Amino acid sequence: LAGVGLAALAAAAFAVRERLARSPALPLSLLRSRTMSGGAVIGLLFNFGFYGMVFTASLEFQHQRGFSALGTGLALFPAVAMTMFASVLSGRLTRRTGDRPLVVFGMLLAGMGLAGWALAGADPAYPLLVAPMMAAGFGTSFALTGSTATVMGAAPPAYSGAASALFNTTRQIGSAIGVALGGSLLATATNYDIGLRTSMAIG
Repeated sequence: LAGVGLAALAAAAFAVRERLARSPALPLSLLRSRTMSGGAVIGLLFNFGFYGMVFTASLEFQHQRGFSALGTGLALFPAVAMTMFASVLSGRLTRRTGDRPLVVFGMLLAGMGLAGWALAGADPAYPLLVAPMMAAGFGTSFALTGSTATVMGAAPPAYSGAASALFNTTRQIGSAIGVALGGSLLATATNYDIGLRTSMAIG
């Protein structure tokens, strides 16, 4: 709670400082752009879901299923491997379709993957989790290219660096929240399986 309070105070102080600065690092007017702020929120959301999944899944594989660290890495490989293919494919498709369809499709697919894990039941066999992990990994990476291009395209050229920093910062915030929430749910749920499936459902 102290950390949350400190973060809120720091954010408020930053907003005041940027409003008063002659040459702000991040003009608050940029955040009024629905395209830019929406793209940043999407970046936060897909990192929240994906890294929350990776963190809680790694604990599940090691603590509940007895996998070694190497075995856990191999078990998570389907999710991570799909990100490579998705980023290449989305980069090629964006010229034909534009950014928005890629972002929408990617987010829906990632959400379906997390929902698939949440609905897989108590202690599902590993093969039942492969497709949900692949969907989450593919969808997250597929949405990344389009959302990055959306944010950068909405920024004035003079503030392209600030826009990039904003997007990456919101993504890291999403990762941190996803990991913290997932760990908290695993620690406080009545049993490990309920905590894991709740985390996936929220993601």
